[in-house]
Amino acid sequence: MKKKYLLFLILSIFILISADAQQAIMQFNNFFGKEDFVFKKEYTTAFGEKLSFVTLNYFISNIKLIKKNGSEYIIPQDSSYFLMKQADPSSKNIVLKNIPKGKYKSISFTIGVDSVRNTMPVEKRTGCLDVGAAARGMYWVWNSGYIFFKLEGKTVNEVDSLRKNFQYHIGGYGGYDTKTINNIKTKTLDIPVTKITKKKNPVININVDIAKFFDNITPVKIAEHRSVMWGDFSVKIADNYVNIFNIGEVVYQHE
Repeated sequence: MKKKYLLFLILSIFILISADAQQAIMQFNNFFGKEDFVFKKEYTTAFGEKLSFVTLNYFISNIKLIKKNGSEYIIPQDSSYFLMKQADPSSKNIVLKNIPKGKYKSISFTIGVDSVRNTMPVEKRTGCLDVGAAARGMYWVWNSGYIFFKLEGKTVNEVDSLRKNFQYHIGGYGGYDTKTINNIKTKTLDIPVTKITKKKNPVININVDIAKFFDNITPVKIAEHRSVMWGDFSVKIADNYVNIFNIGEVVYQHE
């Protein structure tokens, strides 16, 4: 009887804690301009290049929420790495648990994987950072680092109708022993003042406009840069894509 009572007590406490926990959801929505982003659908860049996509992946990490009074809540780092995959709709919803209740005015996150995590032993990089599983294809073995943003597809040459592949694999965390390219980017977005309580769990929509990947700051013309995996131009691309993330609608799951 004592054991059953103890189990019941533990379960009751767990339910009470869970019921009192505040949470928020970051929902990433990919677009190309005003159109939904869909694989193999044909789009046209600002430079008149017709193209379609077959891969879109990017890492989101080191998330923090900023309250109206300026104080911050930082998501525990071990629980703050996520890999967004267009091919996996469920991956584009990040559930942030145990958020302190209050009013929040902005959200901040890293696009990529920080240098500390990049250089940790492989056995300490689990979940979406597991280079042998979830992160397969998002890690450079030859360069020992994560690919922060991967975009791949095909272009159509209107003259000869030949389809040509393009690929952009952007990474670089600054180097371990020697200084190298650093494409780690941090994005802070203002949101409508958002209340998080036990009864108010907001869904914060973040809209990602892939069209701006090509023309935000530096023109990215596929005919001139069909494959970028390293080098100075990768830095310009990273400066482009940090600005493709913008706040959409904020709605509540429960009122």
